Amino acid sequence: MSDRAEDVARDEPVTISAVDHRAPLFRRFRIWTPMQIWVLFLLALVNISNYLDRGVLSILQEPIKEELLLADWQLGLISGPAFALLYSISGIPAARIADRFDRITVLSIAITIWSGMTALCGAATSFAQLALARIGVGAGEGACTPVSHSLISDHFPPRQRGMALSILTTSIPMAQLVAPLIGGVIAMQYGWRTAFVVVGLPGIAVALLLRLTLKEPRNDAANQMAAPARKDAGRFRDDLRLLFGNRAFVWHWLGATFLGQAIGATNMFTASYFLRQYDLTLAEVGAIIAAGLGAAGLVGTFLGGWLSDRFAGEYGRSYPWVCAIAATGAGLMFTGVFTSASWQIALGFLLIANIMNDLKNGPVYAAVQNMAPTHMRSTATAIVLVGAIALGTGMGPMIVGVVSDLAAAGHLPDALGAYSRVCPGGKPLPELAAQLGTACAEASAAGIRSGLLAACLTYALAAPCFAMAALKIRQPLEGPRG
Repeated sequence: MSDRAEDVARDEPVTISAVDHRAPLFRRFRIWTPMQIWVLFLLALVNISNYLDRGVLSILQEPIKEELLLADWQLGLISGPAFALLYSISGIPAARIADRFDRITVLSIAITIWSGMTALCGAATSFAQLALARIGVGAGEGACTPVSHSLISDHFPPRQRGMALSILTTSIPMAQLVAPLIGGVIAMQYGWRTAFVVVGLPGIAVALLLRLTLKEPRNDAANQMAAPARKDAGRFRDDLRLLFGNRAFVWHWLGATFLGQAIGATNMFTASYFLRQYDLTLAEVGAIIAAGLGAAGLVGTFLGGWLSDRFAGEYGRSYPWVCAIAATGAGLMFTGVFTSASWQIALGFLLIANIMNDLKNGPVYAAVQNMAPTHMRSTATAIVLVGAIALGTGMGPMIVGVVSDLAAAGHLPDALGAYSRVCPGGKPLPELAAQLGTACAEASAAGIRSGLLAACLTYALAAPCFAMAALKIRQPLEGPRG
């Protein structure tokens, strides 16, 4: 850098959009304004609450299953369709409202709803009550991702969105680090009901902090990136036609859908697999899942954001390419997890699997924001979430649960009776515990392994879709070239 350039950098404000996208990582952080940093921090807190409330269920599934005498298909229904259906349905109207009105207000109300419903999960005494509470969680959380990503796009230019969204989505592995630890320890000490209350109520404080300290960027005349959002959003049908007329968006949507199925299945049932397969305690499995989904996920999230921004080029094809690499690597590594002879070997595969899995956290949504017209960024993210959540996360756990129950029933010898009758909740009836204890445990473990291996195949469907999305991108990234 020349002396004159150094003087300018030192004495004058830096225009964010003019920053060289090839600059070293530390230099990009250095030019971020205090407002940008505060926005990222607040939205990361919001997303931690989002994924903490969503993710704690995975570590609590086994005690819930035993107390409420549930089958795996019921666990899959609670964590899949019961949550995902209303999540996706509510996400679209919330996004349409957010594209027109104050997004801070919309998001604050949504946080309060999902946090309160998470706490209410602890009061459930039946399958139906728990399912209704999870529907409420999904209804609130539907607004989180579309609104958060739209706010990020109004504060960061295209070639910085990969890293900005990756930092935002560190909330995913951070929540996955904390949720199993909180859930495992509190559930062992005070029961699974208390665990739901502990992770749910702090979200209300986050909603209040957001509402009091952040303003709608569209009302800031100095924010040039938010200015185009003032354009009125079109009719929903016209916006859909505009999005799905873009072949790159269509392939990206398909990739996100298949990837959502795989991730939803593995995230929800990996803890159950370790509990059944290796006879570990809830606290031990909580530590394993925290390391696998949390610590390793942080590495993958930052790495994916840096790679996608670093190699964005003129068209930003690196964003879907990173997602394709992530899907390929994660599918292979999770296959290793579910075929390992010991939990120590499985943990090694799990660490690598989640590094690969979380490479996509920032790029998958940065690609959407770069493809979408500026006046419908919230809507574009909501449409992707319909595929990733309703058809993806919503179906993935359900498929695993059904395959698990069928495989478990097939593994139990016919002479011992029907699996669903003699092993309710995966445990033998009290009067048959002495004769069927080992048989029920082995059948339950074999069932969950079969279901999760089936889920690994979905990664193989996601990877080529993302690759096609990268190849179909024709529109250069907006804004000045670095």
